[in-house]
Amino acid sequence: MMKNKLKDTIEFVGLSYKKEILKIVLISLALLISAALMLYFLKNIIYTIMILIALVVVDYMLLTRYNDKKKMLIKARENELITLITYFEVYIRNKNNVYQSFNLLIPYCSSWMKDKIETLLKEIDSDKSVQPFVNFANNFEQLSSHSLLLSIYQMVDQGESSEQLAQFDVIFDEIARNRHKEMKEQKEKSLSNMSTFPLIGAGAITVVLTISIISVLGDLMNVL
Repeated sequence: MMKNKLKDTIEFVGLSYKKEILKIVLISLALLISAALMLYFLKNIIYTIMILIALVVVDYMLLTRYNDKKKMLIKARENELITLITYFEVYIRNKNNVYQSFNLLIPYCSSWMKDKIETLLKEIDSDKSVQPFVNFANNFEQLSSHSLLLSIYQMVDQGESSEQLAQFDVIFDEIARNRHKEMKEQKEKSLSNMSTFPLIGAGAITVVLTISIISVLGDLMNVL
């Protein structure tokens, strides 16, 4: 189950599952061999333990970076949707219908978004129900995206009246405000995390120096 989840995450960010697993295995083997050689030839348990700790840290960082990339990709797609809906609103107000407005968005889309919008338009051609809009909304994790797409469907179903546009504006403005607030909080969190990096680095250096000093003192004691 865990393997499948990792595979899904790796493939979600556009990477090869086999290549990434091979990369992690090779790095892990290199560190394990280094630890074994250190213990066999130098008989130094402290440095061997340090390499094994490094192995755990490196594996953790390699495995968690895929989830971090996935989160960043999801946020980027949601941000792109908000930007495109801004253009969509302009097209609607210029008397284009919903289908035409989505079609006009395609030149401004990323390749991923272009594929999703083209799929939406094809489904609209064959299905006049709300389902194509629900399918499109399912590409995004934000629940507010579903409300937004349902509001757009109502324009198809009931026409682009001033009442429907007003309802669409309320929902879109709320989503935009929430996104702006979330991005602000993320930036503050990022700055906060950056301030802790020097402390972590200083702590790591202190630990390494302490272990090195203990090792040197142990060698001196053996000589004496």
